[in-house]
Amino acid sequence: MKAIVLERLHADHHRYAALLCILDRQLHIAACDELPDYRLLARLCHYLTHQPEEWHHPVEDVLFARLAGCHAQSGELLAVLSEEHRRITRDGNELEASFRRQADEVPEDELDPGRLNLARAFSELYHHHLHSENRHLYPLIERCIPAAELDEMSPRIPLASPAEGSHGFQKLYRQIADHHTGLRLGHSEQADFCPLCDARPATAS
Repeated sequence: MKAIVLERLHADHHRYAALLCILDRQLHIAACDELPDYRLLARLCHYLTHQPEEWHHPVEDVLFARLAGCHAQSGELLAVLSEEHRRITRDGNELEASFRRQADEVPEDELDPGRLNLARAFSELYHHHLHSENRHLYPLIERCIPAAELDEMSPRIPLASPAEGSHGFQKLYRQIADHHTGLRLGHSEQADFCPLCDARPATAS
């Protein structure tokens, strides 16, 4: 059975991947020379940057340190992942501030190509980071650290803080679900489903 803390980390990754997909769809709208929802882009960047810093990354830091102590060969991978944490936080904060300014000051202007490229790079890095942890890091942790030891960490790690039930996530979820925002692709086209709330186009059977 998978350790509780790893189940929670995987659940976070699933949620981040769904939000990144919606972010990517908004960036596709911008690339089609249409107006994305800048306020939604700001909220997506906020959640994808700040929620991991509240719980996810601190927990991973504990696991990184434990893994480094029992698996010396993981040092290079851990260093890369730690640097990616810093880049995700830095670029996510910059994008959030930029999208908030645009939403407040020039919401009718198209997205600047330089900002679009930075947002795409942020999403690409984030996707790659999640893949690296899912494919390489977490299986390595499971092999090197006994599940009983990982479960013993759980009382010292506040698993209830904050997850899908957090106010910030629920507000973002409702914004996306209530307006079927996750389906938008640009040029009045819609995706087959929303990766966050599983909404379907009205014409879908």
